[in-house]
Amino acid sequence: MDVFERMKNGEDIDMVNDKEYMNEAFKEMQRSRKLCFKASNLEPYSNEIRGALDELFEGRLPKSSFITPPFDIDRAKCMNIGENVFINHSLDCMSSGGITIEDNVMIGPEVALMTANHDLKNLMVLKCKPIVIKKGAWIGSRALILPGVTVGDGAVVAGGAVVTKDVPAHTIVGGCPAKVLKEI
Repeated sequence: MDVFERMKNGEDIDMVNDKEYMNEAFKEMQRSRKLCFKASNLEPYSNEIRGALDELFEGRLPKSSFITPPFDIDRAKCMNIGENVFINHSLDCMSSGGITIEDNVMIGPEVALMTANHDLKNLMVLKCKPIVIKKGAWIGSRALILPGVTVGDGAVVAGGAVVTKDVPAHTIVGGCPAKVLKEI
């Protein structure tokens, strides 16, 4: 199992002493951040943006999906994005634990998806859990989704929500911490 699978599976990773982390995951972070910088500094609506996204995601981003620059993704290799996904500007992803965004998802401006945390006894130990955003979900502006959360099919996360627990399908959640506000 490589370091990316180990992170997705929630294995504690010592960022200082784990050689595979330093050789593979750290290099992927450098690659991703350089390509995010490149894409984020292109002229708005430039045809070059698509090429930068294809390079960042190594050809895995469907042509029907788009991420609006600027954005910051620490490890694009750890993300999977479905068809017809639109992500507005200023996305911030710590994707070490794995992020899956299924088809027909809308993500508003300044959303943060955080799959990583640290051990309280040793802050150099990375603890990751995946985030899954199911089909047809809508994530509102400035929402924060924390490690281990699944947002259900057709669910809506209100702007500014801090999502610490799974969101049931076809519900609206909001607040800090997010709570179910309504069924759709």
